[in-house]
Amino acid sequence: MRNGLFIFLLLLAACAEKTPMCVDDNSLPVPAEGYVALQGGHFVIDGEEWFPLMLNYKAFIRNGEVIPAPWYSGGGIREHFDTIASWGYNAVRVCLDVMDEGGDTAAMYGATRRMVQQADSAGLRVMLLIKAPFEGYWQEYAQGLMRRLADLPALWAYDLMNEPLYFDPEEDRDKCDAANTVCQWKRLVREYAPHQLFTVATAEPIEVFEWDPSMLAVDFIEMHTYHPLRVQAEMWWYSHYTGKPWMVGETGLPADGDSVPYREQVGFMWETYRYAKLNGAAGYGWWEFQDCPEGVNFEAQYTGLRDKEGRRKPAADFAKTIPIICLGVGLEEDDLPPVNYYNMLAYENVAATGRVVDEEGMPIEGAVIRGWNKDWSVGVNTYSDSNGYFRLVSNDICTHFEVSAPRCSKVKFDKKPPYPAGIGLPNRTREYQQIPLLGWGPCYPGPMGDTACYPLPWAAIDDTAAHKRFEAPNAVEASIGDITLKRL
Repeated sequence: MRNGLFIFLLLLAACAEKTPMCVDDNSLPVPAEGYVALQGGHFVIDGEEWFPLMLNYKAFIRNGEVIPAPWYSGGGIREHFDTIASWGYNAVRVCLDVMDEGGDTAAMYGATRRMVQQADSAGLRVMLLIKAPFEGYWQEYAQGLMRRLADLPALWAYDLMNEPLYFDPEEDRDKCDAANTVCQWKRLVREYAPHQLFTVATAEPIEVFEWDPSMLAVDFIEMHTYHPLRVQAEMWWYSHYTGKPWMVGETGLPADGDSVPYREQVGFMWETYRYAKLNGAAGYGWWEFQDCPEGVNFEAQYTGLRDKEGRRKPAADFAKTIPIICLGVGLEEDDLPPVNYYNMLAYENVAATGRVVDEEGMPIEGAVIRGWNKDWSVGVNTYSDSNGYFRLVSNDICTHFEVSAPRCSKVKFDKKPPYPAGIGLPNRTREYQQIPLLGWGPCYPGPMGDTACYPLPWAAIDDTAAHKRFEAPNAVEASIGDITLKRL
């Protein structure tokens, strides 16, 4: 390792007493011709801005070759890469994280190398998601892979873990332990892949409870967001409170051409891309290449840009127009959060209020407050404002709470807010999955001169009626007091 490349300090009192934190010095990869670099919060190649328009692609290694996911029809990886490039994408996130220990590692390294070269010849750059290298076999595997692929500029980034919120093998991980783990991974990447970038794929803002994105020593944040009622609020939080360049790594709207028309998928792609750009995203990624008919739910089955028969959906063609419409426009960031930022699901029965402060009594902005009802069947989120105040609106009474903020400690507690007896609780078990995607507001004009009018399937509508609905003026309020967090 090069001397001076890293400065890792032990802050003996920064986190939990038994977990000193490894602090990132924000070093970036060694610049090299043809490789993707970071400059001014954006990706660049040889000094020219590069915006990754990325499609997620599932693959596996079998018999010494990288092969497409079994639900992808029509040809092999190279043919698929050519198709993806023809749709207007310039990058793929190849997900190779479903692997078992053992096997011929040299053959797996060779297969992965050939796959990256195939993507390069098709005009695509690769973000590679691999098995998280926590220790032992997978750490050695990652070292070997990075060393053997370090000379490939088309491999622009490593993603070393997918959505810790859902897939971390350790339950209730300490924030500083997560930060230390990512510091070690960064050291690994810098030593064995000195020109490639490094990230961890984070999900909802409640990642802040354990894998706090503001504390992770990644080169850039890659966030995933899906549900139309949450996507803009989550983008806004990530863009304002993580403190690093960020991109959308996964998003998507399921569309089967029946219960959800394909035009809604086109509209969702257009609006989420526009909103990502508006808030300074450095890239945009869609899940996924083709529908998975055996997915665990509707969302998993129908977010592809090809249907289960391999026929392209209209959103695939539309992707070609996105860079023409939006790249280089120079949109200014909008400092107003979406209209549903503090009450994403338009709940209206009750509101638990309070204030998040530090040990000196100073307000903490951007804290994430999560509440659950008594039997843990419904969870609700909100955020603290610039003065530390929050108003957690729900349809059922929350009694379990968890609160944290970027670079702050986490607290969990049970408390029943002092609501008056006998208050009404209609729709008390409603969750976001039960809210229709459509009908939140007016139409917006179609792209590229399309005269069709598509109804907005999400809540970020800047009009008085929408504000009133999401402010829930008739919700019965009760205070749960100040919540004190320790700054880390």
